[in-house]
Amino acid sequence: MLAVFAVLLATGGPLGLRTQGPLRELFLDMTGADARPIDRPEIDIRWTMANTWNEPMTLQRGSDSAEQELDEQADALTLLLKAPWPGFTNVWTSIEWKVTEHWGGWSDTPIEAWHWLVGAFNYQRSMYPRNKVVLVYRDVGGEAFNVHSATVAPGDLTARTQVSLLDAPVAVAARLDLKLPVGSLSRAGGSGGVDVGAGLVATWPISSWATLHALAAVSRFSNLSAPTALQPKPWHVTAEVSFELEVLGQTLLIEDRVLSPLLEPGWTRSASGLEVSEDALLSSGVYADFRAHNQISIGLRRGRFSTWISEDFTPGHNGASVVKWAWVSNAPDFVIGIAFTQGL
Repeated sequence: MLAVFAVLLATGGPLGLRTQGPLRELFLDMTGADARPIDRPEIDIRWTMANTWNEPMTLQRGSDSAEQELDEQADALTLLLKAPWPGFTNVWTSIEWKVTEHWGGWSDTPIEAWHWLVGAFNYQRSMYPRNKVVLVYRDVGGEAFNVHSATVAPGDLTARTQVSLLDAPVAVAARLDLKLPVGSLSRAGGSGGVDVGAGLVATWPISSWATLHALAAVSRFSNLSAPTALQPKPWHVTAEVSFELEVLGQTLLIEDRVLSPLLEPGWTRSASGLEVSEDALLSSGVYADFRAHNQISIGLRRGRFSTWISEDFTPGHNGASVVKWAWVSNAPDFVIGIAFTQGL
């Protein structure tokens, strides 16, 4: 599950959400944007808090084995500077960088209280200490990270360039994104590799009070810089739809983001004892690693400030759950944040 708070300019556009989580955020994330050109630089500063919960898990592929555990609160501060190209009215580039603190935080107890209040499955959280940080990703090939205390992690640098192709009645633009490895993999800050993505964005002003945005993109990921046997899939697909609705001087946003599975297939979860139960399977990181991720967001924007809440709720067969036709990854389970955007 996922929740986020952020901000954009009063001129509108999608929320620009990335999909958070300790593994997803190591790699390039193609984010939505307004397809119409910009006429001045913008700066965006946002803080987000993500709670992730996946209990210890062992994976097997033939004679190879891997260990993984993701339990943390991640507070991230992101800085984004966007500017049109000098002499061009239809091209802009943004530079984006973030720094994350991985720590135990305070959010486990409120999440468990919410699960109890609505009668939701608690994903075996009560079996483990609250407000602890444990980030483990290692296997027979090597170790990516092994974090057990509060850690500040500089992230990778992302450059996004957008070229307007059509401006009316439906605006269409081409996007090229590049992620450079300036972050630290051992601190769970970045993958240590270069990722690149390309796609198309579209904006359709349906009326003076409603606008529809869309993104379709494909990305190529590099392997983790650590020599682990478990690596990401090389090719990835992202699709997003965002709907803006003007209501009483504010903007209501409804968005849906779909990402293809993150890690390469062929691995299976190895379970014994209490781990054999379906509850243990649902509480593990199998879905976050090897199945698609669907993120639904509802946001509210007023002027330069916006807030939103997001949940990952992915359609598909889930025989282990009471709800048989959908699943959640819990990486992350919950996110909140705030951001500020200003034209320069």
